[in-house]
Amino acid sequence: MHIHYCSDFAEMSKKGADLVHLEISKKPDLLFCAASGGSPSGLYELMHQKHLAKPEFFKRMRVIKLDEWVGLPEDSQFTSEYDIQEKLLKKIEIPSDRYISFDSQAQKPLQECQRVDQELGKSGPIDICILGIGQNGHIALNEPAEALQADCHIAKLSETTLNSGMIQTVGIPLTEGMTAGVGTILRSKMILLFIAGKGKKQALKQLLTKKIQTQLPASMLWMHSNVHLLIDESSL
Repeated sequence: MHIHYCSDFAEMSKKGADLVHLEISKKPDLLFCAASGGSPSGLYELMHQKHLAKPEFFKRMRVIKLDEWVGLPEDSQFTSEYDIQEKLLKKIEIPSDRYISFDSQAQKPLQECQRVDQELGKSGPIDICILGIGQNGHIALNEPAEALQADCHIAKLSETTLNSGMIQTVGIPLTEGMTAGVGTILRSKMILLFIAGKGKKQALKQLLTKKIQTQLPASMLWMHSNVHLLIDESSL
């Protein structure tokens, strides 16, 4: 694991963008797995700036969405879909034929997970996977458990996740999400894990012990040979 201690959010985002842009310059049609949330938002803004400067840079890049909540209304601004569309896809002009997504309105979430798995089988593996970390050490919606699932699946949200500030503001009770599995993530060629924000310090401390345990899903990343851990020290 390559560990990058950054003085602030801007430095963390810049380091992430440098890594991403280098890989795209080498493989313009790579498959990019986008996470929602605040931690990668600086990266996405720098990708937008890159697009403004070089409109052709992302013209072949493909995108897949990391996860999605189950049970939000179509017009909700809390879906991962809305977040990624507004922060990334619209900004760098990724059309629907270069985008794989969990449908936030899927009536049969399990079948939707199976469909995304099938799409990945045709288009994958992921070249760059963007991750944040939960206060309990979850990655994507893979929550701490006695056993973790390898492929795309329906995840039951933990109490820690349900009590997070974002979910409490939704106004609708959530219990599940559709998510890429740990195996899907570990099959990625490169992984960028952004750690920023209050409440993440304990998860980072546990991660840095290098002890691999299913109760800390992020620790599974120690088994991957090409992970960049980007830490915003100012926010912890």
